[in-house]
Amino acid sequence: MSLQQQIQNESEQFQALFDRLSDTQSSEAAQSEARSYLISCQNRALLIQEKIDTFNAAADKEHKRLVGIQGHGVKHIWYKLRGQLKQRLDEQEKKWLCEFEKCKEEEQRLAAVQEQINSTQNHLHRCKIAYEEYVKTKRALDELFERFFAGVTPSYPDEDTMEQNLKREKECLITLQNNHRNLTHIFHLLRKAHRAIIVTRRALNDALDMNTIDLFTNSGIVDIFVSSDLAKARNAATQAQQFINEASCLYPHMAYVGDLHIEQDNLIFNMLFDNIWTDLNMRKKIREASDRISRADTVLARILLAIRQKLDKCEADREQTSKNVKQLAEEHFSARIAIVRNIIEPPPRYSAV
Repeated sequence: MSLQQQIQNESEQFQALFDRLSDTQSSEAAQSEARSYLISCQNRALLIQEKIDTFNAAADKEHKRLVGIQGHGVKHIWYKLRGQLKQRLDEQEKKWLCEFEKCKEEEQRLAAVQEQINSTQNHLHRCKIAYEEYVKTKRALDELFERFFAGVTPSYPDEDTMEQNLKREKECLITLQNNHRNLTHIFHLLRKAHRAIIVTRRALNDALDMNTIDLFTNSGIVDIFVSSDLAKARNAATQAQQFINEASCLYPHMAYVGDLHIEQDNLIFNMLFDNIWTDLNMRKKIREASDRISRADTVLARILLAIRQKLDKCEADREQTSKNVKQLAEEHFSARIAIVRNIIEPPPRYSAV
């Protein structure tokens, strides 16, 4: 069966799907507009409610003052003795009424905005239903087109070219998405390694400070502090090395960061035979370790910067390719619709006059 015959046989189904698609194609834009307007109305309602709360608090405050003047308290007696009771009552009543009226005005505004919110929510619900119908209909049309145009269609080489271009862009998009996920994971691993190296450097600095004190005090407790700081540095460096090893497996071309091994002291020996020479020897080891870790940190910072740049470029390429895929898909879909409609309803022929 030829392509033309196949399309003619499915013409009723195509027309029904096409009409339904035309009726619902504006639903996506309408849904977005309705959602934005709903958020705007909800924000307005929150602001109005804040005003109502403020005016309510002010009205309550003025009402308490009014009750205080009207009652038999100190203020009532004071104003009555001075002959100002009626004047103060009138002034306080005006203040209270002013705040009360403001509150009522805002409550009316809130009621109007709430009506808008309810109306917009109903409209948004209808838009969602229409958009779901649009997506369902487009999927059905795509499946119908796949039956028509699957494989090579010699009669319509332009459609074949568009299909291949779209296929290549989709494959490129998948590759970029995978690369982006991979680079993101690598970046996070190296950033964790960088944080662990910062902890290592701080612990080594603390160990060096304690060693300086040990040179002048010859105290056993200071040796314990030095050993504790070195252990902390070793643990953090080990953790950094684990993150770097994991990142290297995902990114084999990554530059070598450096040796992160932290040599530990012999605490028992140092405490038993503590002297200036053992302290100086330990100082030398700490400084050597600190220099190595510092160099490794510099290398790691450069690697992080390079990965960040690759990640940014990959993200930009992914976004652009995604737009290309969307545009090509729309053009391909429209071209297929045009082909089918021309077969079902061929344009009128014009005879030469």
